[in-house]
Amino acid sequence: MFETKVEKQKALLVIPNENDESEMRMHLRSEELESLVSTMGSLPLAILTFNIRKPNAATLFGKGQVEELKENVLFHEPDMVIFDTSLSPRILRNLEAELDICCIDREEVILQIFADRAQTREAVLQVSLARAEYSLPRLQRRWSNLSQQRGGVKGSRGAGERQLELDRRQLENQIVALKRELEEVKKTRDTQRSRRQSSSVYSFALVGYTNAGKSTLMNVLTGSDVLAENKLFATLDTTTRMISLCKNIKATISDTVGFVSNLPHHLVKAFSSTLEEACLANCLIIVCDGENPDMEMAYNTTNEVLSELGCGEKERIIVFNKIDTEGNDFALSRMRVSIPDHIEISARTKEGIPKLLERMREKVLSSLTRKTVELELTDTQALSKLYRLHRVLDVNYLDDKVVVTYIE
Repeated sequence: MFETKVEKQKALLVIPNENDESEMRMHLRSEELESLVSTMGSLPLAILTFNIRKPNAATLFGKGQVEELKENVLFHEPDMVIFDTSLSPRILRNLEAELDICCIDREEVILQIFADRAQTREAVLQVSLARAEYSLPRLQRRWSNLSQQRGGVKGSRGAGERQLELDRRQLENQIVALKRELEEVKKTRDTQRSRRQSSSVYSFALVGYTNAGKSTLMNVLTGSDVLAENKLFATLDTTTRMISLCKNIKATISDTVGFVSNLPHHLVKAFSSTLEEACLANCLIIVCDGENPDMEMAYNTTNEVLSELGCGEKERIIVFNKIDTEGNDFALSRMRVSIPDHIEISARTKEGIPKLLERMREKVLSSLTRKTVELELTDTQALSKLYRLHRVLDVNYLDDKVVVTYIE
């Protein structure tokens, strides 16, 4: 029996510092990029950082910096160079020509991870659409040297189209087909959503930076078995479950795709149907990773994406997760001061979960209208109707009457 080992592609990581960021911030960017590349399945060889005072329109980097990059490519012998920023098709082409090696940017790394993690039909379609739209302006990187083809019967036509044009047309047709198929899938999801909304059940949505522990928290709160891994973007598909908060009080809770800094705009757009759960929820549960030394950046990123989705002003519960681990005390202390109205939990040990459930209960009850009615002891038909049409909270039997408290 033979074992087949798949060799990981080796990557040289490059982080341009265009905004005069601090040394600590650059270190955190390095750690996140390493994590993204490892999640993609590649092997990081080394990390280079370059201060960009005035971006070069052709290559982003200065002439001397490009020469330094060339030397590092020769020394480390990577399979690719990965840049921790979004690069235009022109800059990518120029860098590949200068370095004579495959160059990819942060967007392509995230797209590859999303493609590997997509499970449901909707997620697969969303990723395929995002990749196709990303690839369309970048086709020339692959086909710039192909010659024209001659088409038709001999002598009946002139020079045919370039392979580039054929591939562009094929990709454009693929985008149209993907959008059409995605619309059909969205209709099914919208039908499911409308059913939930028509039932007037209060809804929560778990949102936050990737790998903050949302799926683990979802499992703890609902007793479900949503995939929870210590990896970036473990969840791409929205999962919705029912949760019982107290007698006769139920709500739905949805797990959503995690956010990341510099998340490409077209990815947010592509996953709009998944992220809509956050927009449609009555209350957002923002989960912050207590282990993350840059909690503040992750929280700000979450708020930026929520604002982009149009739900930045929604009701919210702020949760600091993973408080049982040895995280960055300084970052946690800063967040405790800046957001005093938060709840500290550990989804792993279940510490703080009762307090979170109580806060969720308060949110649901505050949204409901309580009413009290007095019925005759013999009026069982009216009592039965109340049970059927409303949520009965309490029934108190007195000597000559029944006092019923219910919510509409």
